[in-house]
Amino acid sequence: MDTPLLPSKPSTWLDRTIITFFPNLNLEHLLVAMIIFAAIISRFTNIGLRVMSHDEVNHVVPSYDLYMGRGYSHDPVTHGPLQFHLMAVSYFLFGDSDVASRIPVAIFSIATIVFVLFGFRRFLGRTGALLAGFFFLISPYMLFYGRYTRNESYVALYGVIMLYAVLHYLERGKHSTLYLYTAVLALHFSTKETSFIYTAEILIFLALIFLKDVTQQAWKKIANRDIFILVTITAPPCYLLALH
Repeated sequence: MDTPLLPSKPSTWLDRTIITFFPNLNLEHLLVAMIIFAAIISRFTNIGLRVMSHDEVNHVVPSYDLYMGRGYSHDPVTHGPLQFHLMAVSYFLFGDSDVASRIPVAIFSIATIVFVLFGFRRFLGRTGALLAGFFFLISPYMLFYGRYTRNESYVALYGVIMLYAVLHYLERGKHSTLYLYTAVLALHFSTKETSFIYTAEILIFLALIFLKDVTQQAWKKIANRDIFILVTITAPPCYLLALH
């Protein structure tokens, strides 16, 4: 007589079935859905209730002029130009209102949370990705600028995608990841000058990884490796001194 097969135990607590007649619906799916639903509610509820601030007006007026066919002229004070075109599209689709002005930033804020939930499972684990998405959801900074007509909501999404692209390429070396990074970096440059800061941070991070990989390789002469390390460490300060 064959021994009956026992039901397999969930590999983690996230794999626990919520509803018996939906065996594919586990706790992780429920938590992800709850976080995304909370993100949508928190970003869109009464989004047009608060009056426009001074910073928002600086972005809304040029976008409205573009929507009305008066053209657009880039001003570094207000950054851009991507956000002005997105707001003009929002006015075209939903009418000119305070709500329409904030729809693009709300969408980008929600997209940031969704991307963290799904994109960073590989690097943070399933529990880590859920916690990261939850923290992005309840972050006062993310919540405020996810309902505020400025650039921060866009930059947050660019930041997590750029980090994902770099980590993914270092792990697997796929060219498609470089295309993703290039596209997002181009969007960042068309949105705000923080793109220079983000690029510098990535370069420093990659430089440190490069130094680690190079110095850990087998060198024919240890002295050459030591000279390389010394030159690498002293070159940046010497360059900065030369600028002055």
